[in-house]
Amino acid sequence: MRRRHRHIHRRRYGGYSGEPPVQKNVIGIVILVIVLIVCGKWVLTYFGVGNTIQRHGSTLTMANLGNVQVSIEGGEFKRAENEQKLYPGDRLTTGVGAHAVLTFFDKTAFRLNELSDVTIEETFSGENTSEISLYIQEGSVWVSSSEKEVFTGSIVRNVRTPHMELTLPSSTESVITQKSLVVFAADGIGITLNPEESVIPVVVGEGQKFVLPQSYTKSDDLYAYRSPLDPSALQSSFVQESRELHSGVLPPLPVLEGPTPVDPLEEDEALVVLGPQNDTLIKGSTVDVHGKVGKKITHVRVNGYSAPLESTAGTFSLELALPDEDEVEIVITGMDANGSVVSEIRRQVLRDREPPSPPTITSPALTGQTYRTGRERFIIEGTVPADTISVIVNDYRLQLYNPGSTTWTYLASTTIDNLHPGENTYKVVAINDGGYRSEPAVLTILLEEGEEGVLKEEGGEEDESGELEGGGTLLPRELPNNRPLRPGSLKVIAPTAGLHHTATGSSFLIEGTTTSLTHSLWVNDYRLRLYAPRKTTWNYIADTNLRTLHPGENEYNIVTRDSRNRILDTMTYTVEYRP
Repeated sequence: MRRRHRHIHRRRYGGYSGEPPVQKNVIGIVILVIVLIVCGKWVLTYFGVGNTIQRHGSTLTMANLGNVQVSIEGGEFKRAENEQKLYPGDRLTTGVGAHAVLTFFDKTAFRLNELSDVTIEETFSGENTSEISLYIQEGSVWVSSSEKEVFTGSIVRNVRTPHMELTLPSSTESVITQKSLVVFAADGIGITLNPEESVIPVVVGEGQKFVLPQSYTKSDDLYAYRSPLDPSALQSSFVQESRELHSGVLPPLPVLEGPTPVDPLEEDEALVVLGPQNDTLIKGSTVDVHGKVGKKITHVRVNGYSAPLESTAGTFSLELALPDEDEVEIVITGMDANGSVVSEIRRQVLRDREPPSPPTITSPALTGQTYRTGRERFIIEGTVPADTISVIVNDYRLQLYNPGSTTWTYLASTTIDNLHPGENTYKVVAINDGGYRSEPAVLTILLEEGEEGVLKEEGGEEDESGELEGGGTLLPRELPNNRPLRPGSLKVIAPTAGLHHTATGSSFLIEGTTTSLTHSLWVNDYRLRLYAPRKTTWNYIADTNLRTLHPGENEYNIVTRDSRNRILDTMTYTVEYRP
């Protein structure tokens, strides 16, 4: 019995699979403490505790006085000021011929090219990690990040565009657009690029460029779009100017045409203006004002702006932004050390404010036509005037268009969301070097089943110009005054849908829809010349300069007519204009 008792005792003791109760509780408490420490540390880190951060403003500097505007925390755009501080949430835009530089706390600099739009998303320094983040909505930006020795600690520099996200290492020099990247220099393996529609990042190193294709899938090898850098890229005037400004070297004065020498002035001379000459016709939005000064002059002002003065050479130069006027007077004033005016010279220049001719669409159909197709990817092509610097299709600026080129192309595809089943309208606008926009050229694409080609007009009562058969047009009082045949088919969808809008701006488009039976569209007895028969969308310019918009209440009586000039529908749209 004693032996059996010991045997049972050993089985009971040996069959116990866990730890003693006290030891088991201790281990559980230790594990819980570790979990709490890890989770607590993560939460504290997420809220900045343990990595004390300091918010910084970036400094805005402008190399010229072009049209640079800022929006503070989503507010209205206002003219930017030199040396202005900008913070996360602030937005910056540059106009034609205008440039601007953003310098961050670690000396990283972003220089905006003309017609660019960026937003500062983040900028802070921390004990452990720091971050700079910029969003490029439009245009191109030259960037130079600081060297490792300049900023100690871990810092993340992110640049986003609508199509990709970039991570920049130290000692980076590159040019970034919405869909392309050029890398002149970068530490380590280079810039890491994450395309919007791809799961695999692409690394672009020194001496390489990358251009994102118009359409691609997640399975595509995007490294096929990375290529060696063309040495001519370094010759870009934008890159050269950016380098000179960033290194503190002022750009050289422009080479003057003609025999006028730039010799030092005589003792009795005070101020000589070499350019512009009187009554010079200026096509752009800025003009270079430059000349020479004598020893008595220590300051030069151009229309109240201080002009950089090179005292050793005795020269001055300033790129002056011109107001939107036909004739502009420029006053150049030379002052001595006491601020007294020594000499004053006046120049008058003329601005070419004529907008460019509208673009033409040549493929797959002509301007104003309606084209039916079942293809989900095709190229729209056309021409523009020779002085065009930018082409815009439905508010998208063509990134691959070269200023001065007379041809342009645009990819329409369902995969990049600019082509959809049904009716698609493409409005093409040209912008010249003065910043003026042309009237739009319009093409309608019907993505649907059916015979591919241009839809023919029915009725045969109008020729290709849209005029009545036999020449000329009927006066409104000579047209039929029947009851509407298609009531409810005419609508206004913008700037405010319905029947009423309150306006504060001096110009805007009234946009609407109509039936495909519409052959002509009239606003206040004026026939819209750019409206193409059978087109289901239309627009009308309300503009104070065109005398189609006046302070107070404005009524726009809109009438649509068929090929026999019978009324299809009518409506009155009221605009209360409060300047």
